[in-house]
Amino acid sequence: MAFRATAIRLAAKLTEAERTAALKDANARMRDYYVNRPPIEKVKPKKSKWGNPRADEHFIQLGLVASFVTAFLATPFLGRKIALDEEFREKYIPKAYDFTLEKPDHAWTREELHEQFVQVQRELHERAIRGEFSPEKLDEMRRHFAGVDPKDDPHGWGQLHPGVDEDEDLEDD
Repeated sequence: MAFRATAIRLAAKLTEAERTAALKDANARMRDYYVNRPPIEKVKPKKSKWGNPRADEHFIQLGLVASFVTAFLATPFLGRKIALDEEFREKYIPKAYDFTLEKPDHAWTREELHEQFVQVQRELHERAIRGEFSPEKLDEMRRHFAGVDPKDDPHGWGQLHPGVDEDEDLEDD
């Protein structure tokens, strides 16, 4: 009530034009206070070609997904082209990214590899006939590297299992 009385006394001192301007200002402030409208962009969005104003977002997402799927599907074909076509590789791939390895000239054929296996089998067979695989010699082979004399190995660097004493049994795996 005190505010109303003060407002009436102030209104009596104002001219008609000042009072009208003060009322308009008060009404505008009260309207802003009670009416909390959303921005006009949300109430009435701009028109789109496809009707829905948010449809543009879906087209952008669809374009991104389509580009990723295309890249995913094209990668194996592009990789094969890079791997097999030397002219394409020299033209489009920088030398810093070219990690291709040249095939060695001395690559073994299947026949050469088979001959080596047969030779190793023959040598092992001959060594077994000579008695190089007796239990004592096998135990010695399991304890020391080939070519290392166990008597001339003061630090034990030639042992296969350092820290295992000579009298301990080794487990066969």
